Amino acid sequence: MAELTLQQARCPVCDDDRALRCFDKNDFSIVECRTCRLRYVNPRPTREWLDAWYRHEYFSLSHEDASGAQHLQHGGIKTATAQLRLQWLRDSHPKGRLLDIGCGGGFFVRAAAADGWDAIGIEPSVEAARCAARAQQVRVVAGRLEATPFADTRFDVITMFDVLEHVFCPRICLAEARRLLAPGGRLMIETPNMAGWLPRVMGLRHPWIRPPEHLTYFTPATLRKLLTQCGFQVEELHGNTRKVLTLDYVLALIARTNPLVTALLTGTIGRWNTVCRYPLSVPLATMLAVARPIPQEESA
Repeated sequence: MAELTLQQARCPVCDDDRALRCFDKNDFSIVECRTCRLRYVNPRPTREWLDAWYRHEYFSLSHEDASGAQHLQHGGIKTATAQLRLQWLRDSHPKGRLLDIGCGGGFFVRAAAADGWDAIGIEPSVEAARCAARAQQVRVVAGRLEATPFADTRFDVITMFDVLEHVFCPRICLAEARRLLAPGGRLMIETPNMAGWLPRVMGLRHPWIRPPEHLTYFTPATLRKLLTQCGFQVEELHGNTRKVLTLDYVLALIARTNPLVTALLTGTIGRWNTVCRYPLSVPLATMLAVARPIPQEESA
């Protein structure tokens, strides 16, 4: 890995460069835009550094405390959460071509394919893409969306689960997603809701505040504003969705940000492996947005 270098950033939503410093975490500063109130990391790593980090380090099993490694090691709960997201698609959209952006270990791609979708994933991590192709036996393109065009391919549904908060430039990513959607297609995004009560109470100790993994921290208002600016009409936006989790997965994620809480839980109920590994469907402050691209004639 090249040496980490930082650069100044403008607001990813409104492009204003006026921001107030909120707090520091992991040697990074999180600021709040004076105009739209979006919080984001500034200064942030360069695109070149982030590309290399996600390509070679983020999902490396040698970094077991990283959320990427935890993702690969907990495929069972990822698949169970995928079923919750597929339920919405079953109820609202006919099956067709589906692209999962930032597919990680390919768990959602596999679940979608088993459900009858013509599904493919794209993942910048070489290791995760190989793992998905080998273990899940799904089609995965290794690379970054903006740098790996799909030529004339169009998709009926594009999904981005726990991805938008990671990307260097959300507007460029959403513009490419809009280009790839077929007429009548839908974009489904899931991202942490930083207006939720738990993130507000925990502040910088919340495990979702993970620079440099998470660069942008959305609320319902800022996510809606960004999607509108990128040519989408938001049809649904839920601020409290469910995920399937296990206690051992949660403990692994909060180990760095809440070591005392982790030690306490590990020393009590953490000793009971059956309890730690039991999957639970938990309501979390994560947003699920569904949007359609606005045709050019409507947006003109």
